[in-house]
Amino acid sequence: VAPGYQMARVAAAVLAGEEKRFTGADMSTKLKLLGVDVASFGDAHGRTPGALSYQWTHGPQQIYKKIVVSHDSKTLLGGVLVGDASEYATLVQMMLNGISLPKEPETLILPASSGGAPKALGVAALPESAQICSCHNVSKGDICQAVSAGATDIGAIKQCTKAATGCGGCSALVKQVMEFQLAEQGVEVKKDICEHFPYSRQEIYHLVRVNHIRTFDQLISRYGQGHGCEICKPLVGSVLASCWNEYLLKPAHLPLQDTNDRYFANIQKDGTYSIVPRMPAGEVTADGLIAIGQIAKRYSLYSKITGGQRTEPVGAPT
Repeated sequence: VAPGYQMARVAAAVLAGEEKRFTGADMSTKLKLLGVDVASFGDAHGRTPGALSYQWTHGPQQIYKKIVVSHDSKTLLGGVLVGDASEYATLVQMMLNGISLPKEPETLILPASSGGAPKALGVAALPESAQICSCHNVSKGDICQAVSAGATDIGAIKQCTKAATGCGGCSALVKQVMEFQLAEQGVEVKKDICEHFPYSRQEIYHLVRVNHIRTFDQLISRYGQGHGCEICKPLVGSVLASCWNEYLLKPAHLPLQDTNDRYFANIQKDGTYSIVPRMPAGEVTADGLIAIGQIAKRYSLYSKITGGQRTEPVGAPT
């Protein structure tokens, strides 16, 4: 949605009599699908004259990473991440802000060596003008000012700056900037997911993966306390699904899901649900389209085409 917002800002400026032109938008994209890590940013195909590219592949884990740099290896131009997009936010910020690359650019996508220093850029290295939320044109400086003015949680940051209220892709980076500014002000930042687990989400993921934990009960009995809550249960459910890809509605996993995940549908104000069938890569066969239509007709469901070009039957009861 960011390019659309940028076009709208230019159109509004022109209507207000300002001299402003639309010169293009950052089309960097990261898929927001559970278990599917794919991201692309900048000149991912290396069309810039003299551009150099670095690629790294891990066959067993199905990971592919590629970055494109300038002819002098000093500026990041773009890249593609498949299977592991954890460096996406860092790489995009390096590209957008023209931050100098390390002497060996390939280290940005290679696995960190045992005991080596972390390769993440970190929000401290970003300039105040760095754009954190492209949907609402919110910079790092805007977020830091909001924190200094008393916004000390994500909800308050969203209300003050509108950051992370568009597509939501910048939520993690917004939180990092907020925590950085709080630390600068001498405020202790706790990253525990809730009162039942003294760990961050990333730490929970590592505990589940390394110790082969398969259920919420196993995890909370070994590393938590109490019975869990509406924060940690869906989070752990998401981690378990990412790690082991088990059926979400198994008896052991069902209590962890929120209403939408429990029914594989989106609850509406009147208590009914809307269903958005999967269409991988936006493609659908004739038989698949007919099947969706027959189901909608059988249950008298109002149907529409979503903004993502997918069908959405609405009004299904439980």
